Amino acid sequence: MDFLPSRSKGFTLIELVTVIVILGILAISVTEFLRLGTQSYTNATDREALTSTARFAIERLNRDVRNALPNSARLTGNANKRCLEFTPIALNTAYLDVPVSPELARNTITLAPFASGSLSNSAKISVYALNSNDVYGVNNGVIASFDPSESNVLTPLYVKADINDASAAVTLTLENTLLFSADSPTKRLYFIESPISYCLESGTLYRYANYTNSAVDNSPNELNSRVPMAEYIDNSVAESPFKVIEASLQRNGLVSVWFRFSRNLEEIVFSNEIQVPNVP
Repeated sequence: MDFLPSRSKGFTLIELVTVIVILGILAISVTEFLRLGTQSYTNATDREALTSTARFAIERLNRDVRNALPNSARLTGNANKRCLEFTPIALNTAYLDVPVSPELARNTITLAPFASGSLSNSAKISVYALNSNDVYGVNNGVIASFDPSESNVLTPLYVKADINDASAAVTLTLENTLLFSADSPTKRLYFIESPISYCLESGTLYRYANYTNSAVDNSPNELNSRVPMAEYIDNSVAESPFKVIEASLQRNGLVSVWFRFSRNLEEIVFSNEIQVPNVP
């Protein structure tokens, strides 16, 4: 029986090239699909991170500004360090009697009964501040200070937990005699704390506390007194992050905040207007 010689089996060059081309197309398609999926996830993560950072910073700024002394907000700094400064309120109460020009100066003030437990951080009082110069100026007849380290400065002492409505009038004894320039229309006296500043520096928003101001531009000096609040802020020089709108007879003071957050290809703009609810 004759046998036909067996033929060698294999792929032709054309078949091999065709398979390589098809596999290359499939590999490119799969790689592009994975890349787009990864990019979408990265973009969503960046967007979420920017949104969370912005919301935290704006919410903290809102809370601080809404507790600010009326008319204490001001802009400080320079082109590389743009700051919003304001003075927080520790407590406010109504006064019964304060020395006002043309009366004689004295070192005592009579206040209505008030809860005094939150005054541990306060060393100053304010009566009828109409602008930021009244708050940060010297010898302006608006701000007075007392020394909380002395046990006999306040009568009764400010460390007492509560002074209820049944208490007698409270006598506040100051370190020095003083004379306020004007009465508050609402007989309002504020215990105030050290100023706070929010500064935008090199794309990062910092919160400053317990600092001294620069003699050049009134911005905070000490780097160890700052805490980072938000990153990836890409405001240009022309895009001011803060704006202060002074109070009028028709409305309270306003602080406008505008931040452009940018990371990779994601960009979010936050514009917020904060009303200072307190009145002098």
